[in-house]
Amino acid sequence: MKESIVRPDPHQWAPSAPAGRPVRGDLPGPGEAAVWIVPLDRVPDGCPERVLDRRERARAAAFRDGLARRRYVASHLALRTVLGGCLGIAPREVRLTREACGLPHCAERHGRPRLAAAEPAVEFSLSRAGGLAVVALAAAPVGIDVESRAFRHPDSPLDGMIRRLHPAERAALAELPPARREEGFLSCWVRKEAYLKGIGTGLPGGLAGACVGLAADAAADGRGPAPTTRGWVFLDLDLPPGHRAALAVAAPDGEAARTPPELTVKTFRVPPREF
Repeated sequence: MKESIVRPDPHQWAPSAPAGRPVRGDLPGPGEAAVWIVPLDRVPDGCPERVLDRRERARAAAFRDGLARRRYVASHLALRTVLGGCLGIAPREVRLTREACGLPHCAERHGRPRLAAAEPAVEFSLSRAGGLAVVALAAAPVGIDVESRAFRHPDSPLDGMIRRLHPAERAALAELPPARREEGFLSCWVRKEAYLKGIGTGLPGGLAGACVGLAADAAADGRGPAPTTRGWVFLDLDLPPGHRAALAVAAPDGEAARTPPELTVKTFRVPPREF
């Protein structure tokens, strides 16, 4: 399996060649994280939905667009294949559940997804953007987000989105020339989503509550504002071409996070006829 080892403070990554399916030795240990990049350009034959659980099948059925539904199914098959391979079990044997919501005064179980089994202690996160999915694994709480540079929501102008961010992030983006502001915003946005997924709130947790900063390569001063997210560290990934991604990983016991985990990045394709 070909892979790319990303050291602390990565800002660009050269895609590796397509690799084989994950195996037990791919499970990250303490101080490590792993990301699988999954092209969604093909969907397995047959009826792969039967591998998914009731919640996933309901979500898939709600898609009106056939391509979006197939990509959703393929991304969740990829998640189960990665987890199953690392745990030594079949994708259909992976049992998922949800933690309680990370928002105060909300005890509903729609927080961070996790394995139903108590062991081994592995945290995971899934994100997709168009024809690409990314799966992150770590020994500590983790969140990942990927966005396409080509995507723009018609009802969300850039200036309006920037106004929803933390004041320090807004100030950092204001320092950028107009031609670089959209890229700077995108680098902040993927960090924000990764962090909010990692703490289990998602976007309802608020875009302005905490500063996650900007990717160094997107900031005017090469650093960006310091994050206020004590106990979390960010890794910025410019991968593959046309996409921006970020990983947020929690430090043990909420301690101040100074050293990013060693990150392994691999490319994986869902087997076309396995399900």
